[in-house]
Amino acid sequence: MSERKPFKFELTNKKYLTFNSKEVKSDLQRWDLAGRISLVTFAYNDFFKDYQAKDFTFDFFNDPTVQANLQVYSSNRRELVSWGHHEVKEVQAELIPCSITSMDFFDKLTAPGLVRESGALYKCLDEDIDGFLVADELHKMLLTEESEHWDVYNEGERQELLFLLFKHLVLGGPVCQYDDRVDRYLEVTKALYKELITVQKSSETKKIELISKVLKVSAWDGEICWFPGDEHHQTFCYLVLNPVNRIVTVFSHDYGKGCW
Repeated sequence: MSERKPFKFELTNKKYLTFNSKEVKSDLQRWDLAGRISLVTFAYNDFFKDYQAKDFTFDFFNDPTVQANLQVYSSNRRELVSWGHHEVKEVQAELIPCSITSMDFFDKLTAPGLVRESGALYKCLDEDIDGFLVADELHKMLLTEESEHWDVYNEGERQELLFLLFKHLVLGGPVCQYDDRVDRYLEVTKALYKELITVQKSSETKKIELISKVLKVSAWDGEICWFPGDEHHQTFCYLVLNPVNRIVTVFSHDYGKGCW
């Protein structure tokens, strides 16, 4: 049997103009996400198939160009720092559905008692859920099945990349300043989604369809899990692939534990 040809990677000069805008940066700072999110894009050398998800992820994290350009959050320095050279020995890669093409997906948020038509969030009695101080029904819906609005989105919808991005932004970082309205959460979700995903018009249906492949990944260097840095559900790492142009964008966030 011939030896598997590894994927190779090169850094691109892609700019994230919308996501790095002054307005969005202000939102990220308010939600305590600024300085914790890393967004970087690489080109790769061969076509990707779904069954190659684990091999692709293994090659990605062991590639010297990737290692030289990835960043991890340092709890001591309270900023993103260069990851450096590591020998990744184990990875996990889970394909995440990415099929939503319209922000109409979030129209259901105006269910009675969740989000008002004006965009204002319905409040609730303060309670701690998974370490988050919850003061509105939207946060409760995102965090616990005990919410009366949990079923507004079914399990399949909750696994969609668009829903996950929205959830990550709403929950924010350790000292997040929550918004009282849903507007900016939705606007920044849309901006980030457009930065990450790739669409094209179907030759058959003439409709816009998503062609991106999304992997939720983990990478271990011996006993240390570097990506993501801990098991908190706000610490994550996604690889978003454009299989046509053969580019992959890393979107990662560390909730605050950091690596050193």
